[in-house]
Amino acid sequence: MQHLQSSEGPGENMDNGTVHELSHYLKERVKELNCLYGISRLEEGEPGSVDEFLKGVIDLIPQSWQYPSATCARIKLRNRQLCTVNFRETPWKQSERIIVNGRRFGVLEVYYLEEKPVSYEGPFLKEERDLIRAIAERLGHGIERKIAVNGLNSLYKREKELRQRLQTEMQRRVDFNRKLIHELKTPLTSLLATSQLLSEETRGTRLERLAGYVWESTSSLNNRIDELHDVVKGEMRRLELRLKPLDVNGLLTTIVEEMLPLSRKYGIDIDLEIEESMPEVYADPERVRQIMLNLINNACKYAAEGKRITVTAKRKGDYVTIGVRDYGSGIPAEEHSRLFEPGYKSNRSGERPVGLGIGLTLCKMLVELHGGRIWFKSRVGSGSSFFFTLPILDMNARPLGNE
Repeated sequence: MQHLQSSEGPGENMDNGTVHELSHYLKERVKELNCLYGISRLEEGEPGSVDEFLKGVIDLIPQSWQYPSATCARIKLRNRQLCTVNFRETPWKQSERIIVNGRRFGVLEVYYLEEKPVSYEGPFLKEERDLIRAIAERLGHGIERKIAVNGLNSLYKREKELRQRLQTEMQRRVDFNRKLIHELKTPLTSLLATSQLLSEETRGTRLERLAGYVWESTSSLNNRIDELHDVVKGEMRRLELRLKPLDVNGLLTTIVEEMLPLSRKYGIDIDLEIEESMPEVYADPERVRQIMLNLINNACKYAAEGKRITVTAKRKGDYVTIGVRDYGSGIPAEEHSRLFEPGYKSNRSGERPVGLGIGLTLCKMLVELHGGRIWFKSRVGSGSSFFFTLPILDMNARPLGNE
């Protein structure tokens, strides 16, 4: 159709035929715009399947062509097709490729069911060629979007199911471990009390040493069960802290005094070097004590050659750095990367490793739960130094943990 132009105002010198032709032209273009608008609404509407989207589009097409009652359409994809109810193939056809993610995904076909006057492309208008091209492009974009959205929804549902299964499994493990610990601790508690009483009753007799061995072994087993329970809770993110202001000087002094019997058993001296005016930290005293006992106990095992352990505490920025150094044989370089792994036991003493190999793993969990970090420095022949940080008390910005 030729565009109507006039140098005079709208409506002047237009006969009824011209007005009717212009009105018909505008109605056809409105139908085309309504079709494209309807496709946009289908594309951006509620999430649904690709087939639902295509069904909505196929129903919009016939009414957008110049002969709606004589128009049918088909969308052919790789493995399926959707058609209007009145669809049948005829000689009067136009088509356009559907491109999805840069590749041909299918084709859109529009047919006239009966012969019509010849126009731009057979019986089809130039505007209808532009329209089928625009619809095919919208179809490609819509299919891309539906596939992506449906894929994300599927992944979300799968992730939700897996998370629920994981939570169920974690709860089962928690319940099982709680029962297991209870079954182990119940007779052990009785054995602890009995062995302690036996030690007191046999004091001064030749059975005293044997009773002491029983009590020490029972206490050691009890501590290992507690550590194992803590590691399991840590792996499940159920390990809790009771945080409060903590005097580092007082706590370290008490711990060193408590460890003196063990160090003397190994013939080792413990030096304590604490910086003056040491600020308080925000920490769980029992957990910090647990960390220190692990580190000092390890140092006693491996410091025999040096006969000395040094415990230090210094302020660095917003943290207090606590260190435990031994002057023993050091840790071989090949063991450095695995030292904090659960179950790993160093063989640096030359003797068969004992224990569960979870002490340093638990130390790492506890330090990180406080918002600090733990690391070590070691060279073969020069001993090892383990360090960890605790946040200085700040009432306005407390570290992570459970009070």
